[in-house]
Amino acid sequence: KKYTIRNFYDLLCALRENPDWLEELRRLILTEELLNLPKAVRELIERFDRLEKRLDTLEQDVAVLKQDVAILKQDVAVLKQDVAILKQDVAVLKQDVAVLKQDVAVLKQDVAILKEDVAGLKKEVGVLKIDVASLKGDNFERKVRERAHAFLGKYFRRVKVVPPEEWVEKLEDAVDQGIISHEERNEALNLDLLVRAQKEDTKEKLLIAIEASYKADDKDAIRALKRADIFYAIYGEKTIPVVITFDLHPALIEKYPAVLFIKVEPE
Repeated sequence: KKYTIRNFYDLLCALRENPDWLEELRRLILTEELLNLPKAVRELIERFDRLEKRLDTLEQDVAVLKQDVAILKQDVAVLKQDVAILKQDVAVLKQDVAVLKQDVAVLKQDVAILKEDVAGLKKEVGVLKIDVASLKGDNFERKVRERAHAFLGKYFRRVKVVPPEEWVEKLEDAVDQGIISHEERNEALNLDLLVRAQKEDTKEKLLIAIEASYKADDKDAIRALKRADIFYAIYGEKTIPVVITFDLHPALIEKYPAVLFIKVEPE
């Protein structure tokens, strides 16, 4: 169909009757960017819709975060209160610790004083023990000297205590004559008691070197043996070592068979 185009209206009528002409005309008139504009607008709308959805989601998340932040603020406030209370408690504890330190310092001083007092008491007790032991020993030696006849009467006859002046003089003479040494003289001078007696069965005359000890031990037996040998050397008479004691361990009798142990029973 042919159209006579005399004016713009005739052109519009032809385009309305031929829509494909309109599209072609658009391509000729419009640029590629303008032709693609509707598509770009649709894509932009779609992206905007997606952004709206994401924005809604973000708003919800922000709302949740606000709630969480509000809760955190409350928790922080509670923690601040707790910290304030803890600070007060720590301050009180520091004061208590300071007081305790002072108390401990005082206690240390008291303990030091008590230790000194205990040490002094221990020394005094030790001295008392030594004094008591010495008193017991001295008293027992005196008792042995006074009652030698009673203690030895079960084993010997004609018991007679040799005066110390006599056997001390004999010791001095023996030193001068070279029979014994000065050391042996000094050893013999510590003898507790020297007694003359006779055996019950044979009536043999002999000397008895006596050591008196409240509690007998090895030292007493050894001293009795040494001193008996010394008096045998100066007198030339058989001398028997004797230990008279209040407290005797049976093992000593077996250990020193040459020594006569006489146990005194309590009265």
